[in-house]
Amino acid sequence: MSTKKSILIVGAGSGLSLSVAEQFGNEGFAVGLISRNPEKLKNLKEYLDAKGIESYTAAGDAGSAEDLTNAIQTLGKHLGGFDVVHYNAAVVKAQDILEESSESLTKEFTVNVANALHVLQISYPDLKQKQGALLLTGGGLALTPSADYGSLSIGKAALRSLAYQLHNRLKADNIHVGLLTVDGLIDPASKTHSPEELAKLFYALYLDRSIAEIHHAAESTDYKSL
Repeated sequence: MSTKKSILIVGAGSGLSLSVAEQFGNEGFAVGLISRNPEKLKNLKEYLDAKGIESYTAAGDAGSAEDLTNAIQTLGKHLGGFDVVHYNAAVVKAQDILEESSESLTKEFTVNVANALHVLQISYPDLKQKQGALLLTGGGLALTPSADYGSLSIGKAALRSLAYQLHNRLKADNIHVGLLTVDGLIDPASKTHSPEELAKLFYALYLDRSIAEIHHAAESTDYKSL
C-alpha cells in the first residue's frame, strides 16, 4: 500500500488527465487511474512509470456506477484511500440537440454528471478522513451552450451546478470541491490551453480551498471564491 498522498483520476486519457497525473505526481502524489480501455491504461502507466511516478490502474466504464464502485475500491486498497479525486469523464460528440433522443441524452448525462456524484459518494469516507478535495473538469459550454453540442452543453451546465452545490455542502466536512471551467479548445500547442498549463490550474485549485471555480478563457482567468 502506498504511503504517499494520492490522487484518483476518473476518465483517464492521454491529454488533460495525464498532465494532471504528472503534475500531482511531480508534487509527490501516487496516482490511480480509471478508464474503460485497459490498453490505454497500460500505456498511461508505462508513461508515468518512466517519469518515476507511482501509479495504479483499474478498468471501469464511467457510464456504469457498478464499474466505478469496483474500480475505486480496488485502487483504494493500493493507494490507502484518496486525498484528491479528479472527475474528468465526459461524452464529447458533435450532434444537434434536435437529433438527440431522450435515451441518448439520459445515458450521456450519467457519464457527464450523475456518476461524478456517484464517485464522490463512494470516495466520501476517504476524502472526509483526509480532508481532501474533489476536482471537476468543466467547460465553456456551461456558460455559452451550443445546439451543435447539445448534450455536452447540458452536461457541463449541470456539472457546474453540482460543483457549486457540493462546494458549499461539503465545507462542514472539510472537503474542498473545485471546478476548472476550460473555456476554449485544449491544444498541446497552445500557450494558455495546453494540458500542461491546465494541469497547473488544477493544482492551484487543489491548494486554495476558498476557490469554487476557476474560469479559464483565452483572454483571462477568473477565480471565483465563495
